[in-house]
Amino acid sequence: MVLEQLLLQPLRRIELIQPWRAAGNRPGVVGDSVLAGAMALHFETSALVFRSPLRFSACQTGTVIGFRSDGAVQTLGYRFDVVPSEDVGGLFGACEPRLSLTSDQWPGLCHVGKAQSVFLLADLGQQGASNCLRLRMLDQGWCSVMYRRDLDGAIELSPQDERTEVPSISVCSPEDEFGWLHPASSHPFVLDGQYWRTAHPRDWPWPLAKEWQSQPAGDLYQAVMTRALLARFTQHEGLHRRLLAMQKPPVVAGLPDGLIGDVRQQLLKVGRLTAVVS
Repeated sequence: MVLEQLLLQPLRRIELIQPWRAAGNRPGVVGDSVLAGAMALHFETSALVFRSPLRFSACQTGTVIGFRSDGAVQTLGYRFDVVPSEDVGGLFGACEPRLSLTSDQWPGLCHVGKAQSVFLLADLGQQGASNCLRLRMLDQGWCSVMYRRDLDGAIELSPQDERTEVPSISVCSPEDEFGWLHPASSHPFVLDGQYWRTAHPRDWPWPLAKEWQSQPAGDLYQAVMTRALLARFTQHEGLHRRLLAMQKPPVVAGLPDGLIGDVRQQLLKVGRLTAVVS
C-alpha cells in the first residue's frame, strides 16, 4: 500500500480527539503508545485521520481492505481517510476534547525515527485477528495504527507493532477514561416519566432521594441505580454500544462491585430476546 500524496512528507504533529485520560498518565499517552477516540497524523500538507466506529456515530464501519476466502469482509476496525490538514477540524464537533502533540512529544517515536520523521512507506499488518495500518518513518522501523475495541474503541498509535496493556479499569470521576460509566456522567435520561439529569443521588427525584437518605445501607440504592443505569444505556445508543463492547469489569466510584456487569448482562439479555422476537 502506497499513499503517494504523503511520501517524503515530515510528520509535524499528532492531534488526538477524545484523548485517553487515566490517573497517573499523561493525557493521551500510555507507555510508548498514544490512545484516543480519533487521531490525525498531520504531515506537511495532508493528514491521516483515524476514527473509531464505537465513538463516532457518523462512522459505523471500519475501512474495508479486502475479503477473506469465505467472502467475509476484512476491515481495519477504524475509519481511515486522507484529507488536507486544514480540513481535520471540520470532521469533529467543537466540543470534543482535543490534544495536540508535536512529533517529538510522542515517546514511541524514538523507536522509529527522529523528531519530524519523514514518512516513507505504508503497509498492512496484523495483530492477532486484527488488521492494522503500518507506517515506515525514516530507516529505524515501523509504527502501527490499531483499533482497540477492548479499550473503549480507542485508536492506538504504537512503535514496532507493540500493543499496550491496561490491566484494570478504574473510574473515579466522569472526567476519567470510561467516565461515562460514572453515576454523575452528564447523559440525561427519562425514568418512570421523570427527567433525570444524571444517575447520581443528588439528581434523584426528591421522594427517592429522601427514602435513600433514611436508609443509606439498605438495598434501595442498588435497585434504583440499576434501573437508572439501564435507562441511561437504553436511551443513549452510543453508550449502549460502548458498554456491550467492554471486556474487563470496571471499578466505578459510587457503584457497588459488579453492578455495571449486571446492567451489561441485562442489556445483552434484552438484545437476545429482541432478536428472537424479530
